[in-house]
Amino acid sequence: MSFGFTHSTFTSLCFQSFQQRPLFNPEQRLPVKIPRISETQYGFGIGLFMWIPLNENIIFKPKIEGVFSNTCRRQSPSVYATSFDVNISHGFVINLKQPDENGIIYMARNMSCYLTSKQPYLLIGPKMNLKKYDKGYLRKEFENELSFGFIMGYGINYIFQGKSVAPEICYTLSSTSQNKINDTRKMTHTITLALNFF
Repeated sequence: MSFGFTHSTFTSLCFQSFQQRPLFNPEQRLPVKIPRISETQYGFGIGLFMWIPLNENIIFKPKIEGVFSNTCRRQSPSVYATSFDVNISHGFVINLKQPDENGIIYMARNMSCYLTSKQPYLLIGPKMNLKKYDKGYLRKEFENELSFGFIMGYGINYIFQGKSVAPEICYTLSSTSQNKINDTRKMTHTITLALNFF
């Protein structure tokens, strides 16, 4: 079992649900579906995680992360907000291959040698997000949000002598009924780039 540190940056989009608009033809009124982005968000996070091998191929990776983000709610006029988020995820790492036992020997500039190996993996699991907005946003009758979602990602674990560095790219689909758009549940799509050290 290992403890690690993670740093991430992310961007997310929330799509407006399809709207029905009549055409100008007086004899036939056909629905026109026009999708559009109704909310954008970006920010960065810092967190801690545990790396718990369950067997040779599956690793349990619980993580807690504090996230600072900016949000733009696109309406007339647009509403901007800052928030502090707490992300909790319970991911499972599935190794795609076993690490190279012999590794690869690299030579540094000072002529010293070090050994490394790499191991690609998939990351899947549930995620919970608590978003606490700034006071100005709350005064406009918006609410803090609690959302639940699912993460899917790909990473590569670079194994050095006693240390590991694992860059990841993850996609998250999350849903909440708070601050809903067009009387439907708010669905958010997020792409995250993270760098893990353990």
